[in-house]
Amino acid sequence: LVDFMKDLDRAKGFANQVDEKPVWSKLGVSQLEEKMAADAITSFINANDPSEYVKVCAEANEAEIYVELIPFLKMARKNLQENLLDTELIYAYAKVNNLTDLEVFVNGPNVANIQTIGDRCFSEGLYVAAKILFKSINNNSKVALCHINLEEYREAVSAATQANNVSTWKQVCFACLKAEEFRLAATCGLEVIKFPDHVDDVVTYYSDLGYFDHLVSLFEQGLGLEDAHIGIFTELAILYAKHVPEKVMEHCKVFFSKLNVSKVVRSCERARLWSPAVYLYMADKQFDNSVKVMTEHASAFDNDIFLDSIIKVRNGEIMYKAVNFYLTMHPMLFTRLMEVLEELV
Repeated sequence: LVDFMKDLDRAKGFANQVDEKPVWSKLGVSQLEEKMAADAITSFINANDPSEYVKVCAEANEAEIYVELIPFLKMARKNLQENLLDTELIYAYAKVNNLTDLEVFVNGPNVANIQTIGDRCFSEGLYVAAKILFKSINNNSKVALCHINLEEYREAVSAATQANNVSTWKQVCFACLKAEEFRLAATCGLEVIKFPDHVDDVVTYYSDLGYFDHLVSLFEQGLGLEDAHIGIFTELAILYAKHVPEKVMEHCKVFFSKLNVSKVVRSCERARLWSPAVYLYMADKQFDNSVKVMTEHASAFDNDIFLDSIIKVRNGEIMYKAVNFYLTMHPMLFTRLMEVLEELV
């Protein structure tokens, strides 16, 4: 009936009549060859024959008949201990959303490749199932990503805490920020900015979303970190220059020794904050530049600072320019300038 007549309906009727395992097995193989996966599964179950499990799994996945596949896999596991059987059973549970049996199975004895099947579920958007799988193998980084996709942000932060690696912290931070969970984003962000190489990524992401106040607040909190590095102090100075200019001078004075002066000065000059720029040049003993800024920008001029700087410049030409500057802009103070310069001659 199956080899010569190819009449699988009559073969199925015959198998029902005789109800013998070899007959069911023979029928199952033929049905599998004809792409009748659901009927083949029934036949193999009746035969208690798991021998064709590789082909059965492949055909069932192609046909997406996971409800029918589960009983076959359970039968096969009684006779065989194979990685594929356990892995496919987990996947089938996930596809039919039988999360209770899935959790019981993964927490019991099995030889499944949990990581592989977890990645498969994650890539297909089966985040709840993936979360169960990753939790069972303590892959907290992936657990955090599952929580993010399920919009469980508080739980994502908890998982990131357990994972405790900068990549996970950053992904959770950005997801929380996008969801406007600012407090949770800050919790993660503080962990990210501990790493100098990742500071720019945080600044860029916050800035692209326009959350400048929250960004400034994050770095202000970062000053209190036990392992706060020069990048945090420098970046906060730059952020102040861009968004809170009235705080720049005080920040520079308090934390000068922890700043990358050249970066902060450039930021101040771009923001036309000339007085903080002069202070930084003076504190960094760049007296030529300090004098140059004060002669070019009236708002930065301070007579005492200028006189203190001019006697320490290295370029003689700057002194001559200073004389012309005072004659033109501050003639009433010219005498004092000459007194100071006279001491150098």
